[in-house]
Amino acid sequence: MATYKFIAKDLMSEKVVCVKPETPVPDLIKILVKNRIHGVPVVNKEGKLVGVVSKTDIVEYDKTVGKKQKTGVRHSFYRDDGGNGNGKLTKAVDESVKAKDLGKATVKDIMTPRVITAQTTDTVDRLAKIMYEEKIHRVVILEKGRVVGVVSTLDILHAVSTMGYGSSAFVTDEAILDLRDRLEEAEKSIQSLLDILSKIHGEK
Repeated sequence: MATYKFIAKDLMSEKVVCVKPETPVPDLIKILVKNRIHGVPVVNKEGKLVGVVSKTDIVEYDKTVGKKQKTGVRHSFYRDDGGNGNGKLTKAVDESVKAKDLGKATVKDIMTPRVITAQTTDTVDRLAKIMYEEKIHRVVILEKGRVVGVVSTLDILHAVSTMGYGSSAFVTDEAILDLRDRLEEAEKSIQSLLDILSKIHGEK
């Protein structure tokens, strides 16, 4: 049985920028630009994670109806892979800011309340499974209910490519093959379920 010694705490980026629900949207934009990031976790006064907010949320917000409108833009907080891409999204945000009167809108008005998280003790295969199933590139890491870091697909790739990094952290060849097999099996299971649902729908 493969043993994974990398856990979220070993991989995560600890310098996480967070905002409060009452943060004005114009201030949020400044924070995103200053830190060159696409999104941030949202925490309340007690430090509890209550949502995430991203450039996509800004693009989708419509002040005239006081809520977000679906634009088909993928949620940039979870799906941005950490690279310098997303040029279309950045352009969309710029155009959106110029065209919209954000008024007194706050983060609470535009944030996405659904959060996808993991714990500091979760293993690398658990993190990979979450990312695969949710089709995302990053996960917020919690410890005792508080945000302590973020792990991205790039963090996992870096960990695997630097096997033996640190005093005790390593991923064996057996572990990598086992992880790949697990992901392939998960994909097959999902496809089988989709086939079954398709047949049921076709019989109606």
